Amino acid sequence: MEIRKAKKDVTGIAKLNANLGNIYYKLGENPKALKAYLSSVDYFEKINKPDLVASTKANIGILFTNMKNYPKALSYLKQAKSYQEANNQESELCMTYVSLGNVYQLMKDTLSAVKYYEKGIVFSKKAGNNVSLTKALNNLGAIKSDQGKSKEAVAMFNKSKQMMDSINSNINNSTLLLGYAKDHIMNRRFDEAKELLLTMERSYIKNKKDKLMLMKTYQFLVPTCGYLHQPDSVYLYTNELAILQDQIIEAAVAKQTNELEAKYQTEKKEKQLLQRAIEIKNTRNKLILVSSIAIFLALIGFLVYRQQKLKNKQQAQEFQLKSAIAKIEIQNKLQDQRLQISRDLHDNIGSQLTFIISSVDNIKYAFQIENSKLDNKLSSISNFAKSTIIELRDTIWAMNNSEITFEDLQSRIHNFVEKAKEAKQDIEFDFTIENSLKQSKFTSVEGMNIYRTIQEALNNSIKYADAKNITIDIKHQKNDIVMVIKDDGKGFDSTEVELGNGINNMKKRIADCNGTLALKTQPNEGTTITIRFPDKMT
Repeated sequence: MEIRKAKKDVTGIAKLNANLGNIYYKLGENPKALKAYLSSVDYFEKINKPDLVASTKANIGILFTNMKNYPKALSYLKQAKSYQEANNQESELCMTYVSLGNVYQLMKDTLSAVKYYEKGIVFSKKAGNNVSLTKALNNLGAIKSDQGKSKEAVAMFNKSKQMMDSINSNINNSTLLLGYAKDHIMNRRFDEAKELLLTMERSYIKNKKDKLMLMKTYQFLVPTCGYLHQPDSVYLYTNELAILQDQIIEAAVAKQTNELEAKYQTEKKEKQLLQRAIEIKNTRNKLILVSSIAIFLALIGFLVYRQQKLKNKQQAQEFQLKSAIAKIEIQNKLQDQRLQISRDLHDNIGSQLTFIISSVDNIKYAFQIENSKLDNKLSSISNFAKSTIIELRDTIWAMNNSEITFEDLQSRIHNFVEKAKEAKQDIEFDFTIENSLKQSKFTSVEGMNIYRTIQEALNNSIKYADAKNITIDIKHQKNDIVMVIKDDGKGFDSTEVELGNGINNMKKRIADCNGTLALKTQPNEGTTITIRFPDKMT
């Protein structure tokens, strides 16, 4: 943006503002998104780009919809619609119609919502926009379900799902599944509804995101379990719903409080901040109270005779929650300690080793050393210090990563091989990883053990085997991960040569990762090391 402004590139500024608006919208920073969009519209109008003005106004309409300012949303979306209709922009109109349908649905104007969803379906088919077609079918199906038209609703949900599968997308997947669940409940198919809702709950908990959809899932699970006469489940999901509502409200309170604290610094503003926080807290308490009363009134018949038992369960859950929080705090403290240790290693030992290297090199260049043994000894000290720095950096790298992937190891090994090639340039090296394994994760200790093992194997091939080609192949075999390190060096007779500490250390490192290491070699036939350990992902 700074470059565009310096060059007075009005078109570039306008497009950048539109992109910034999209980013702020995705981040949930609505005021910043609105400011960027409005700036973009202003610039597009100056350079006479009405088509971009219309598309940006459509984005502003969607933003106002999320901010629950429906009159503003309708105003901007209708401005966009008018231009797009006048210029027959079918590809743009399909999304605008669906957005208008969303606003009218939120305003409880079902007739208008249905009209625009149906237009959205027609124009989506014309434009070949399967994304907007999926959304329109899904939202129209939800309206049909609310109207008690189960067959029409299910038909639209099925079309939406087929379209979603055909474009390999999960757009509106959560809303679609809730639509199916709601239709099951309205038609008293409570077992099917519960099975679908539990599948959704597990997905949301596993992915640790979309708390709003998880809350809606619990809201459907409570009455479903009530109809199925399952009081324990009713209490469980009621409690989970209350906890989730509290988390969402607390997050909103924290966000608004932080914004107020950043904006107002004076004593007067701090008092206003405190008052606002109190008001928000009171609002939260009222919402929780109203929700609790509504839920418990509906379920009082199920819960009275189980009150004491449920109270004990609640206390146990609170204890588990406190234990989990304490465990997280301990883990955070340990991570802080690891970071501090790695900084100390880097700043202290690293700088000292660098000083040693510099001092040795200065001695060699400052004095004409004729004693070859002394010169070789100084070179040996310098090389040892350099090697130690590399080992230290590897250790710091492992300490700073709570998890290490094969992709991380591949990058690290490539760096090691490139340095080795400086000393021995005729070696060809090949490192392949099965795509499905690139993101397999290990703890920092396991990752470091695997890295050191590969490093030791490569060192042996480079230094002692006189190998010309070295390969590393990492792949799946059934439920195991198998790593094969192979060279075409001179090999040796393992029955006659006693294995040194290097091989034993490699076996111990792999054993610490619950794996096994096997060595196969023959004179003039090269050496193959096979490492096998269970795949945690299977």
